[in-house]
Amino acid sequence: MTMQKSYCKQMRYSGPESLPPSDASKFDVLIQMEVLAGCDHGCLGCFVDKNIDPAMNQQIIDRAKELADGVKRTGLNLREFVIGPTDFFTATNTESVLNNSVVQDIMREHTGARIAAPAKFDTASMDKVKEIFALLDDEDKYRRDMIIEFIMPIGRIEQMLDDDDYFDAVMEKVEFFKSGTPKMMDWSWTLQASNVVGKKIDKDTYNRIIDKANNEYQTIVEMNPAFSRARSELIQRKNLFGWNDFLGKVIDEDNANTTVMSMANLYCNSINFIGLTIVPGENGPTTHLNVMLHEQAFFLNNKKLDVTGLTFEEILQRKNELVTKGIHKSSKVKDCSDCQFAVACASRLIFEAQESLNINGCVLNKDVLNNYNPFDFTWNDGAMEKLGAKA
Repeated sequence: MTMQKSYCKQMRYSGPESLPPSDASKFDVLIQMEVLAGCDHGCLGCFVDKNIDPAMNQQIIDRAKELADGVKRTGLNLREFVIGPTDFFTATNTESVLNNSVVQDIMREHTGARIAAPAKFDTASMDKVKEIFALLDDEDKYRRDMIIEFIMPIGRIEQMLDDDDYFDAVMEKVEFFKSGTPKMMDWSWTLQASNVVGKKIDKDTYNRIIDKANNEYQTIVEMNPAFSRARSELIQRKNLFGWNDFLGKVIDEDNANTTVMSMANLYCNSINFIGLTIVPGENGPTTHLNVMLHEQAFFLNNKKLDVTGLTFEEILQRKNELVTKGIHKSSKVKDCSDCQFAVACASRLIFEAQESLNINGCVLNKDVLNNYNPFDFTWNDGAMEKLGAKA
């Protein structure tokens, strides 16, 4: 097997990565590679480039290995190795990437790391799922107990809620995850900004989505607006503000505890975390610091976030400089000077997002975040183990 005990609890409740620094035992790193090309889906509002030229893939993978070696050299923890940006099951080169010996070396050397990927396994055939897992389960290539995390966008909402055949197709794959592979499996639904803005999801529908995901699909819904991939600042801003407005309409004190809102925790993906994305550029791969603004966002035109050519140690120094800059800037930004989230936002590089989006004010919905104060989080088993060990 393969699914964790208390799976929904493990996914929904805050884990070790969200503990305050005094209780944390590691500094987490996420490395994302943009290497998958092609996709059979046309998800509403998708801004992903489906036509990435795989000719640059080896350079991107080699850069990922260089960064992963830096993680190991500095004694930090590679938590996630994200393979994207398109669908894991319909990209034309997924097998090629998984068969790459450098990718295998990264996952072999970093025993705490998981592979995470956008994956529409709901519509994938069982033959395709088994074909991909034949590679992942080959112990000459990947660790037997490695964690695989699939993030699946909600497509047609009425289908996810009311179509019994669709439900059975999804759960057939979930049953395979439980009994057909030795890998530890995580999966979750994700809502995206253009989906909710375009379809005008109301509160009743949102509550049905959360209830169906938690109680029948036995997983969670992550809030992943994906606004930063839009081609223009205008569309980025529209999606961000539309997302914040949506959260304000659907989340309240009655359903906050069933909504996965990691941004409400001051420490989640904040002080002890760094995320990096490697993308194809005109003259070779470029590397960018991620901004934790609801999601792993990156802004290709922000030169301060561009860390192409830097060593991992130099990247850590760059992030520290930007965090310090953000803390100083917080006292001068409307809504931020007396906000308890100021240091967390600086650590998530959100002030760089403000600059990239030309916004002089809060880019979150504080009324929503206030539903989670005073941060009396319910911890999952891993966090409780850490807290118990400390006690």
